[in-house]
Amino acid sequence: MRRERRFQGMKGLALAAALVLPSAAVAAATGAVLEPKFSSSDNYGENFSFIGDLDDGTFIFAQLTVTNIGPGSRTGICRTTVLTPGQKAWAAQTKVKAKDWGYDADTGTLKMGPCSARSSAEGTRVEIPLDGGRVLLEYAAPMTRQTVDGSLVEVGKDRYHHELTLPFSALKATVKRPKGTDVTGAGGGYADHTRSTIAPAKLAKRWVRFRALRGGEKLLLLAREGHEGDYGPVYAMAEGAEARTLEHFTLARDGVKERSSWKVELFANGSPAMVLRSTSLLQRSAPVEDLGSVLGGIVRTVVGSPVTYLHRGVLEREGQPPVTGLMEVTLEGDL
Repeated sequence: MRRERRFQGMKGLALAAALVLPSAAVAAATGAVLEPKFSSSDNYGENFSFIGDLDDGTFIFAQLTVTNIGPGSRTGICRTTVLTPGQKAWAAQTKVKAKDWGYDADTGTLKMGPCSARSSAEGTRVEIPLDGGRVLLEYAAPMTRQTVDGSLVEVGKDRYHHELTLPFSALKATVKRPKGTDVTGAGGGYADHTRSTIAPAKLAKRWVRFRALRGGEKLLLLAREGHEGDYGPVYAMAEGAEARTLEHFTLARDGVKERSSWKVELFANGSPAMVLRSTSLLQRSAPVEDLGSVLGGIVRTVVGSPVTYLHRGVLEREGQPPVTGLMEVTLEGDL
């Protein structure tokens, strides 16, 4: 029984790794944006993440991952989450061996078992067919590489790097839930790429992310606090403008678990530059916590116990109109 629990815990490690590595970058570069760059590090993880915020309030997340965390190496993971107002959340994921995923340079396509992502001059297409359902994301823009200052984090000899690949794009999305029919909507889209050899538990104490992807002003915000009280990257970027580097942030919380609400103050030149507030909760995600005390204890030593709160939120800046969008707060551990 003890050996079986340990094996199941290691399986949980691989899946939890995909959930933990942040989702999340201005010198643009084109090329094989979807080609993973494999590392032999035991803590290697690489994520290609895609987000849709549709006009009807639907939130869509899709991700293709390669990781060495857990049993085996070069493990591929494909997953998706769909949150639609008034409907039950739908999520699905699958894990594949190294032989079942690959990158096709001729077509610019990353295939991950049944899932795929492709970028060309005509746009970007992501398809996630899992568990009798299907998510199709069709971005109007091609993927590029955009890196903001401070996007490289180093812990000893290990590194974490993130880059924006689709910071802002018009999006058409089609969702078919299991036993359902195709539902198509439009909205704003986003995508990024992260690559890390840092053990997820050591990467950050907390993250704050904000994405205003539809409506008038479109804007991104990313802020990380390290375990030693260091900050970076911390920046805000409006569509069509260069990123603005910020110094640090404070995070205040009211309530616990699903009743939590948040206020984030971001500073520049020693003074508050903007305030981010949560409005309504969309989802609380605690993948390691959900594994239970036995399996979670095994996984926690490597990936920590991250908890992510996804909210609707509003960003306020002096002298400018407020901006609404998606707000994420990720903590290492939770109350």
